[in-house]
Amino acid sequence: MSATRSARFSLSHAGEAKTFSFRVTPGALAETSYTLKAVAETTSGATSEGFRAVGYKGLTPTNMYTSATYRARGVDVKIAPGLKVGYLAGTGDEVQESLENLGVHATTLTMEEVAGGRLSGYDVVVLGVRAYAANPGLAAANGKLLEYAKSGGVVIVQYNLGQFDYGPYPSSMGNAEKVVDETVAVQLLTPESPVLSWPNKITEKDFDGWVEERGHGFMESWAPEYQAPLETHDAGQDPQKGGLLVTKTGKGAYVYVALALYRQLPEGVPGAYRLFANLLSLGRGNATAAR
Repeated sequence: MSATRSARFSLSHAGEAKTFSFRVTPGALAETSYTLKAVAETTSGATSEGFRAVGYKGLTPTNMYTSATYRARGVDVKIAPGLKVGYLAGTGDEVQESLENLGVHATTLTMEEVAGGRLSGYDVVVLGVRAYAANPGLAAANGKLLEYAKSGGVVIVQYNLGQFDYGPYPSSMGNAEKVVDETVAVQLLTPESPVLSWPNKITEKDFDGWVEERGHGFMESWAPEYQAPLETHDAGQDPQKGGLLVTKTGKGAYVYVALALYRQLPEGVPGAYRLFANLLSLGRGNATAAR
């Protein structure tokens, strides 16, 4: 089923621009893909392309044209209500923007706030992709993140590279393995784990439809305090269990996730949203009690 909304416009000179807003509310949302398309009709014809200016300093800019479409997908996902999330940006990922799709309005954190330990107002602190490389002062301030977790917060660290060992217990990345085939099976080793069972029940089907890869920056070894609830691997590769590590620390929890959620969320992959919602909800109820 499709619907059309329109607005009249007129432009008096070249380069003039006008903005129109449309609210689209589905009557019945299914877990499938939806495409919203914009078309501008004039006396000289119709166009369904948008553009942005690209170029380098000192050169004449040119326009890069792309289809004026917006892709959306219905997802059956639950998340703990009223979460206050702080997000420290990494190297260009779109995860913070994707949180809006879960109804989570994350606050952008500064290094000054992290280094000063001004984190008590948040239920969850998420570090962006390769945040330790993007924020040179983060390693020195890591103790503040661990203190926050011990006091009852949840720290979620997305993938990093190098000799990464910033968690509350020892771990080693070793060769920083990656799993590049996005279609290989993912085995649920501990399906009863809170990160796989609440508020969304995660199954193997939640790893269908992933794009580009399963993840990289997998941990090679870790202390027994960590739980590794998943395993996946490429053909001929040793089993990789270090793509998701979870542990209780003090009153809170610490998560390292090498799974490529940052690729899946902008693409609207349902299972990635459900898994990430579980990670964000980890501090609610009795979720941090099980390991």
